[in-house]
Amino acid sequence: MRKGYLWAILFMGCIFLFGACAFREDKVSQAGADGQIQADGMDESESEPETGSESETTGGTESESAAEEIPVPVVQTVTVTAAGDCTLGAAQTHGYAGSFHEYYDVNGEDYFFGGVRDIFESDDFTLVNLECVLSDSNARVDKEWNLKGKPEYVGIMTGSSVEGCSLGNNHSQDYGLQSLEDTKKALDDAGLIYGYNEHVDTYVTESGIVIGVVSASLLPRTQERANYIRDGIALLREQGAELVIASCHWGVEQAHDPDDYQRKMAHQVVDWGADLVIGTHPHVLQGVELYNGKVICYSLGNFCFGGNRNPADKDTAIYRQTFTFVDGVLSPDINADIIPCRISSITSRNDFRPTVAEGEVKAAILDNMNRYSADYSDIYFDDDGILMLKTEKE
Repeated sequence: MRKGYLWAILFMGCIFLFGACAFREDKVSQAGADGQIQADGMDESESEPETGSESETTGGTESESAAEEIPVPVVQTVTVTAAGDCTLGAAQTHGYAGSFHEYYDVNGEDYFFGGVRDIFESDDFTLVNLECVLSDSNARVDKEWNLKGKPEYVGIMTGSSVEGCSLGNNHSQDYGLQSLEDTKKALDDAGLIYGYNEHVDTYVTESGIVIGVVSASLLPRTQERANYIRDGIALLREQGAELVIASCHWGVEQAHDPDDYQRKMAHQVVDWGADLVIGTHPHVLQGVELYNGKVICYSLGNFCFGGNRNPADKDTAIYRQTFTFVDGVLSPDINADIIPCRISSITSRNDFRPTVAEGEVKAAILDNMNRYSADYSDIYFDDDGILMLKTEKE
């Protein structure tokens, strides 16, 4: 009797479950026909929008509106400044009195770039040509001029927002190979990037743009030296550099006009993929050219130059350019200017403190830059030093 009772309970339970499932299937089928699934216990008036509701009057759903929105491009800018030859030290012929060393001991490291520090601090990346070794080595190479500073002089750059330098010049081993290694170590320890022959380096700005630097002395005018620039640009691109600066040591000292080799190589360097070409070595200013949409500064002259205690020509300049990237692609627009300077804050001698030029001195430097560039350039600098196309002037 008990066994029959249990079978009866099981039979009634199966009938109940079968009926519930059939009821649920009917609800789901009906929901599919209506276009939505209704929760149990919710009537149709609660689940379906009334005629004239917000979703109908706005002409579509929120997802459809979002799909029609135009994506906002990501715009990034990076400002680069470049200055000329910096000998943070002295020549072997200099005594202590009146030398760069004495000025350092008396005034400290912040003295030298004090007149231009605000310019360097306002950019994203500052590049100078370090035309000396920073070493305690006394193994002087037999040559006319040997330029050397102390390793601690690297603080002159780091304390004034200089982020990178070029070592590709004819003074990078003035006190032997050890002096070059000492210089590299000083820069590495200070966190400064540098370019030197096959060694290229990158710097990441706060906005995330990767800047690459390649540098070599092209004074021997050999294919091997040129290949350092060519291969360095390619390597930097492989390493993710979005903006490549090539620093080329070339030309004739004291000449304001670039020679044929400089111009040929400058064009080649741009064709290899450089976004900006900075020339060094002549120790005086040379002109600026726009080639295939890229700026070439053939020479920015001396800058903070301890190698000469009283050069006759004290004119110099800082080149500044703001590059714009739209969705990671470099814009072709040129937004650049040149800031006329003097390598000394006084006229009677070199006090190793570059200073922004004003008034007639500023105007004269800009006039000279336009004159130096006139024969080969489609650009000029206006009264404020802003780079302009000659077609805009006409």
